[in-house]
Amino acid sequence: MKKNIFIKDINKEYIDVNDSFMVVKKGVFSSKNNTKYMSIQLRDNTGTIEGKIWDNVDALSNLFEKNDIVRIKSKSRFYQGKPQLNIADIRKHDSETTLNDMKFFFAESSTGIEQLKEEYFRIIGQIKNPHIISLFSVFNEKKDVLERFLLYPASIGVHHVYMGGLIEHSLSLAKMGIHAAETLGGDTDIVIAGALLHDMGKVEEIEIAGGFRYSDRGRLLGHITLGVIMLEALIKSVHGFPVNIADVLANIIISHHGVEEWGSPKKPMSIEALMVHYLDNLDAKVMGVKEHMKENMEDEKWTSYHKLYESRFYKLPER
Repeated sequence: MKKNIFIKDINKEYIDVNDSFMVVKKGVFSSKNNTKYMSIQLRDNTGTIEGKIWDNVDALSNLFEKNDIVRIKSKSRFYQGKPQLNIADIRKHDSETTLNDMKFFFAESSTGIEQLKEEYFRIIGQIKNPHIISLFSVFNEKKDVLERFLLYPASIGVHHVYMGGLIEHSLSLAKMGIHAAETLGGDTDIVIAGALLHDMGKVEEIEIAGGFRYSDRGRLLGHITLGVIMLEALIKSVHGFPVNIADVLANIIISHHGVEEWGSPKKPMSIEALMVHYLDNLDAKVMGVKEHMKENMEDEKWTSYHKLYESRFYKLPER
């Protein structure tokens, strides 16, 4: 896939914008004079932009969905001081989308994928338990799984929604978990392993089909169940892996959402599982709010209402 025009470059009116973008939002509405139109939000790795479709609304609406990568024909205009696109044609991208293509549409972790990769190997290098060392050796040999683990976002729309978000989130838990285990007491190796593997099921839950979206397997089973299945397969490849450690790691994956209404069928039932659960909740919520603040500030201090977290958030002035 080739991409020539990026949203950051759409800075004046009447630019021909004929290129590929990802659909973030999509809705059909009626104007004051009862004219049907479609409003969509598009993204690439440099930002988002609003687009309007005024003609052939019904026909074009059937050609794509939210989270699709689409090819558009449009012209730029400014509305209330912001760039916007008047879209004449829009079609779902018909060629196969690769993981490498997704870099055009999702920003990369500000830390950088290579640095996150180095940090991942540095942290697993701190593990002393020989069975857990062997577990990660098996995991790292699965090159296709490891590539997705290092490049996928942590979620499609809640937190760490950028390339490298999954490994960044997992490393954040591991680093905080090391300090928590040292401060409060706990098995540091199990905390590291649980933190790094708690969301690994997301590499199966999420697929690339136009854009990042939930796979059929992901919808049917969810990343928690998929994570336990993956863990069991890894453990079978490690001779003599202790049953008690296997069960504690499984409980960490099963319980990391904390309670049943958040998707966990069991509560955390070890000190290490408690640590991973609360650190997961902390990291996901803080990063979710930070991402909300980037594009949803009502003024310099307050965000718009966050539906998931049921609150507005106050942003301290930068020093």
